Amino acid sequence: MARVFRPKKTAGTIKAVGFIAVVVVLVFLVYAGLGNFSGTQDQKQIEIAQEAIVKAAVQCYALESQFPSGLQYLVDNYGLVLDEEKYVYHYRAIGSNMVPEVKVFPNTAHGGGN
Repeated sequence: MARVFRPKKTAGTIKAVGFIAVVVVLVFLVYAGLGNFSGTQDQKQIEIAQEAIVKAAVQCYALESQFPSGLQYLVDNYGLVLDEEKYVYHYRAIGSNMVPEVKVFPNTAHGGGN
């Protein structure tokens, strides 16, 4: 019968393996958390852009008694700045006295979306 040599597991070896496992888990958790944070920040920036458009449209309505028919009017007359490399803007005027439909999306065609 052949004897198989098996080294004894020492307390130091077990502690080292446990330490490595903990480090790997921590690195994974930090990486996953950073990815989630980035996605949250992107969504917040989209919400801020949408709010800026709506505020400019409301300001236009307050001063001119009608909502603008398009975004370009807000850019030309109310100082709205659009980052078209980063975002795609959807603006649909429903009527001169109705708040327009506003949506902002990441522009994945130009690398704006992650």
